[in-house]
Amino acid sequence: MARLFLPMTAPPNTPVRVILDTDLGSDCDDAGAMAVLHALADRGEAEILACIYSSEKNAFGPGCIAAINHYYGRGGIPIGAARGDEVGDPRNDFLEAIACDMERYGHRIRTRDDVPDQVAVYRQALASAPDHSVKIVSIGHTKGLLALLRSGPCECSPANGRELVALKVKEWVVMGGAFPTEGHPGWNFGANGAARYSRPLVAEWPGAVVFSGYEAGSDIITGSCLLGTPDENPVKTAYRLWDNALENGRASWDQTAVLYAVRGLAEDWELRRGWCAVEDDGRTAWRRDERGPHAYLVKRRSAESLARVIGDLMARPPERRGVSLR
Repeated sequence: MARLFLPMTAPPNTPVRVILDTDLGSDCDDAGAMAVLHALADRGEAEILACIYSSEKNAFGPGCIAAINHYYGRGGIPIGAARGDEVGDPRNDFLEAIACDMERYGHRIRTRDDVPDQVAVYRQALASAPDHSVKIVSIGHTKGLLALLRSGPCECSPANGRELVALKVKEWVVMGGAFPTEGHPGWNFGANGAARYSRPLVAEWPGAVVFSGYEAGSDIITGSCLLGTPDENPVKTAYRLWDNALENGRASWDQTAVLYAVRGLAEDWELRRGWCAVEDDGRTAWRRDERGPHAYLVKRRSAESLARVIGDLMARPPERRGVSLR
């Protein structure tokens, strides 16, 4: 008798399932975004399915991700990493320092050699999730996501990458571009070798996309909120070592993407709908259309108010802090 396969569906009121794709190291706001995501997970608002390190230029990114995950008591979150030496920023203010201090931070992953390839981790996490239940939050480079879209079937799923994304992903939330007009190529879409991948990725993406543009987080300054957290907090260390953003503060570009992905519009945002195309150099070009599949975030409240919300989440003590190796 033929077997009947029913679609996997998520029950209502479940935490938002998130895969975070980051180029941690290029800036400290990636670490801040991870703190926000873990705090939301502690509150029961999010479930972190996997973390992807999208930069090929620094081998220590996965170790730093692992240290942050461990600090929040989630050392078992799967981590995947980019391979190669084409895309990324080699800046190394805090990655190696945190990744290699395994005694202080208690994690057990040091470099990308200790984790699987990013596409394999993506496919495993998506295949195991209910249909239309995952939000991919990308705050890094675009090459890995395009590789996912163009991947073939594997032992986790007979679907190709485009089919798998269409079936499992509810929304792609991406920190990238500037809206409605971008004067020069931005960091995530246009810099560090990413431009050649950004254009086809946005054009080929098979579902809803929400962009958190440069303007959404550029005036939301956070960092000093971490001053009162323990010295064993790797997010605090990242902000201290990155141009002393711990005291000087830093824009919260990546945190805005995470906050929207988990909490939705709430009282924080509204959406402008339309179509986004990416030029050859990585600049975004916007066409307004109320029925378009794309949207970008516009603040509904002041930057200062959003900074307090984000700062409170960044500084929130872990519910189940990891045990160090000391």
